[in-house]
Amino acid sequence: MSIFIWEVVILCILYWVKTQIPYWQGKFGENFVSRKLHGLDSGRYKIIDDVLLPSNGNTKTTQIDHVVVSNFGIFCIETKMYSGWIFGNAHQQYWTQVIYHNKTRFYNPLRQNYAHMKAVEDLVLPLYPSIPILSFVAFPIAGKLKISGTDRVGHAVDVVNKIEAIDKQVLSDADRDNIYDIISRANIMDKNTRKKHNIEIKELKNL
Repeated sequence: MSIFIWEVVILCILYWVKTQIPYWQGKFGENFVSRKLHGLDSGRYKIIDDVLLPSNGNTKTTQIDHVVVSNFGIFCIETKMYSGWIFGNAHQQYWTQVIYHNKTRFYNPLRQNYAHMKAVEDLVLPLYPSIPILSFVAFPIAGKLKISGTDRVGHAVDVVNKIEAIDKQVLSDADRDNIYDIISRANIMDKNTRKKHNIEIKELKNL
């Protein structure tokens, strides 16, 4: 094989690795947060990771990093692998990541998580209309978080502590387990559907 062909092969491999890095980083962050969440009392909290549910009248799908079903309510957690300092307000459309003097805007993850909560609501509220469904955002590797207007954003350990601080029981063990089963059964595991969802997300990010 000529040197030119080897160079093309190496460039193709490097390009593929570069395109996969965000995916690997995201999975690392989700796994890290998942391990922290699984440290919760298993007698009171049940965790479902990587949940893909129907949304918008079942015409689309939405992916939730983590759903915690507990005696104290349901918690939807979005994990974001942003480093540096994170600035934002709960009501702003975009937040800002600052690394040294470089600033990057990204979509408010609380707004993103709202769609996740609505998908869970569609499943659960018909049977349990008064169950609180709360949104949390975890930044496992962020330096400092300067987020105003909410107390439901933090590092992974912070999010776990915030969840544990909500201690008013609203569900019996039987109802908690039933909700867990409802969400687990609705979780779409079909590989083609998940692949289609990932492609649609990538296309949206490239707009």
